[in-house]
Amino acid sequence: MITPERIQILHDKYLELIKLEVNEFGVKATEVRHLIGRLGEFHCALQLGGTLASQANQHGFDVLCRKGRRVSVKTTAQMNGFVPISKSTIDRVDDIMVVQYLEGALTTIYYGEIAVAIGSARYYAPSGQYELDISKARRLAAALP
Repeated sequence: MITPERIQILHDKYLELIKLEVNEFGVKATEVRHLIGRLGEFHCALQLGGTLASQANQHGFDVLCRKGRRVSVKTTAQMNGFVPISKSTIDRVDDIMVVQYLEGALTTIYYGEIAVAIGSARYYAPSGQYELDISKARRLAAALP
C-alpha cells in the first residue's frame, strides 16, 4: 500500500509537471487531462485519508477510503461543461468526488454519494454514460449539510 507521505510527494510532483507543461509548451490544462486525472486521485486520497485503488485504471473507483467506501474521482480543468460517469461501473462505486484544476490549484467541487450525483445527471445513451454538469455539481455541494 502506498503511504500518505508518498501520495503527497506524487501529488506535488504531478502538480509541478502540469504547471511545467502548461507554461513551457503553452498548452491549456485541458490538454494534459491524463496528468490532471491522476493528480485528482492523489488529491482525493489525501483529502479523505484514503489510498489509491489497487490497480491503475481500475474499473469503477479510484480511491478507497478508510471507512471502506469506494470513490470515483472526476477531475476537470473546465470552467463549465460536464464530467462523464459510466453507467456500467456505478455499481462498483459508493461516492464520487469532482475535482477542478484551475490556475495551478485543485478544488473539490462535489464530494458525496454517487446516487445523488446520478440523480442530478443526464443520461446520454449513445455513450452509455451519465453526464454531471459542473454547475449542478456545485449546487449539490452547496445543498449538503
